[in-house]
Amino acid sequence: MFKRRARLLVAAERPDGRASRVAELAAAAEFEDWIEVHPARAMAEVRPEELAWADLLVAVDEPAARAMPAERPATCRPKYWRLPSETGADFDLQTLEALRCMVGGMRMLARVDADEA
Repeated sequence: MFKRRARLLVAAERPDGRASRVAELAAAAEFEDWIEVHPARAMAEVRPEELAWADLLVAVDEPAARAMPAERPATCRPKYWRLPSETGADFDLQTLEALRCMVGGMRMLARVDADEA
């Protein structure tokens, strides 16, 4: 069973508001028991203390994925979501799909853990 919510640090290549929008969408009640999302200003500006906090470093675009810091704690895994380049309805739908997929996997693992207990 999960002891705490998964911590996601989200960043785009530049400070264009998409990481903040991901955090806003992740604040929905359906995710509150499973994930905590913090936006970074930009991937190149991610600080070591943010990496130490995060379980996942999520890039929302290809340039951000390429700019991910090579030196991350072993507990901070990289993830790349191919989201639209601008916020809007498509961005929101694709973000919610990615969040629901992640949380769905966590729920499935939690059920497996509960069945084995």
